[in-house]
Amino acid sequence: METNTNAGWKDRLLLHIDVIAACVLGLATIAAAFAAYQSALWGGNCLTAYNQAVIRFGDANREYLNGALGTSFDTMIYLESLREDGRTKEDVDKMMTKDLVRAITWSDTSYDKKRQALTAVQIAELEGQIEEKWGAFEEAKTPAEEEKVLAEILEMEKKVAYLPFLESDSYKQGKRSTGDAMTREAQVKLEEGIKANMTGDAFTLMTVYFTIALFFAGMASVLKEDRIRLGFLAGSVVVFLFAFVRMILMPFA
Repeated sequence: METNTNAGWKDRLLLHIDVIAACVLGLATIAAAFAAYQSALWGGNCLTAYNQAVIRFGDANREYLNGALGTSFDTMIYLESLREDGRTKEDVDKMMTKDLVRAITWSDTSYDKKRQALTAVQIAELEGQIEEKWGAFEEAKTPAEEEKVLAEILEMEKKVAYLPFLESDSYKQGKRSTGDAMTREAQVKLEEGIKANMTGDAFTLMTVYFTIALFFAGMASVLKEDRIRLGFLAGSVVVFLFAFVRMILMPFA
């Protein structure tokens, strides 16, 4: 009885196999066309995001260049302020000597180690004392007196976080902040382009799956051997359902 039931089910399936194959052909064709359309849309989104990222990277580079030019301009202004200072040549030479000593001291001493938990008032007092010492250094008459005052100055400067404007984090951040913000925006657009490209590739793969389903369904409708026809129809339905479920789970453009 079971054999007759299976035979009856098989006969009914073979009787309508052309209709089923035609339905699968139609659905797979529509799904393949939709997947190709989505792939094209995501490809356009990918190119748009890449173009926006390139433009934003260019804007960021321009801002970095402006920051570098601004730093150079500030440095020139600082040097010109030293040059145009209303002092005698001897005073300027002494002042330059003082600045060079400070620069050497800065390069030889770690800024992090020099930073102390001092209040603003304490730092101001120390800086005032240091300026007085520099006055004594400039008035020193012998090399021995200069060395003694300089040693006192260096010892006092260890307690103060002396930071030239070119080494200031806030100054450098001010010159780079606009460029950094644009770089982050460009990186976001670049990631959007990468995701769009991957999504478009996934839709292209779905088009390949639907094409395979079309081939199997077409073969099921033209072959003569019943078992082969049923095998091709089953393969067509399985591939179509697999591709269709995966496609509807993907984001649409």
